[in-house]
Amino acid sequence: MKTVVFCFILFFNNPNSLEDLITSLEIRSSEEISNYFDSNSEIIINEKVSKGNKFQLTKTLDNFFTENNLREFKIIHKGDTQNNIIYMLAEYSSNDDIYKVFLTLLKAEKKYIIQKFKIDIRE
Repeated sequence: MKTVVFCFILFFNNPNSLEDLITSLEIRSSEEISNYFDSNSEIIINEKVSKGNKFQLTKTLDNFFTENNLREFKIIHKGDTQNNIIYMLAEYSSNDDIYKVFLTLLKAEKKYIIQKFKIDIRE
């Protein structure tokens, strides 16, 4: 019984997994996505760069999600490099537009950190 409880705690006590990030992106939860930001993270939306603390970056994402009637998040490709860098290509779609999403993350000590979160409207 102790083993089952321990496994349960390990499985559900990792708030910084790649799967959790993907779920946060799908449901457009800026607050949950902000768990992956640090002081070096940046968001680029249609060539406008936002840097700063988690609050500022969260506000930037909130504004994007509010201003665009997004319906779906779809991962196109994800991969990694030998330098603990993970990248993800994805799309957000709305009724009128498709937004290309490019994310780079650094995996450091069992934690994922968003380095760059780039969103561009697809033309």
